[in-house]
Amino acid sequence: MAKSQKPKSTRKPPVVTPEAPPASAATLTPATPDPAPEPSEAKALVRKRSFVDRVMVEAGVKRGEAKAMSEAVLKVLGEALSEGEELSIPPLGKLKINRQFEKNGDEILVVKLRRPSGMLEEVAAEANAAENSRAEQGGDFDENPLAEPEEGR
Repeated sequence: MAKSQKPKSTRKPPVVTPEAPPASAATLTPATPDPAPEPSEAKALVRKRSFVDRVMVEAGVKRGEAKAMSEAVLKVLGEALSEGEELSIPPLGKLKINRQFEKNGDEILVVKLRRPSGMLEEVAAEANAAENSRAEQGGDFDENPLAEPEEGR
């Protein structure tokens, strides 16, 4: 039997182009950098501590109570979602699991959150009513009780 030969590769070797000499700074045209996101566009990551602080301010309770409440609520929500339950919680909205799978030993949940506009308006109205009620009681609640860090720290 005759040995068949493989066809030669038609691939061409890469073309090497000589590098251009470095241009002086005066002849360089600045490339347009990608615009940095506006501060309003930047997404903030809410960590547990700031979440507990927000709960503390909203509920008007001490930090320890707010932490215990927050942890309990988050635990119950996590367990319900993990079991594939659909949640309908009016201030938050309706939570539904779209996909659930495991990857590298972690449970991955793809959750859909639906917040109807009417629900958001109700929550805003309730918040305004609560704020007005507190102001009538003589408290100055317009200011955040948490101190802002000084510049340079």
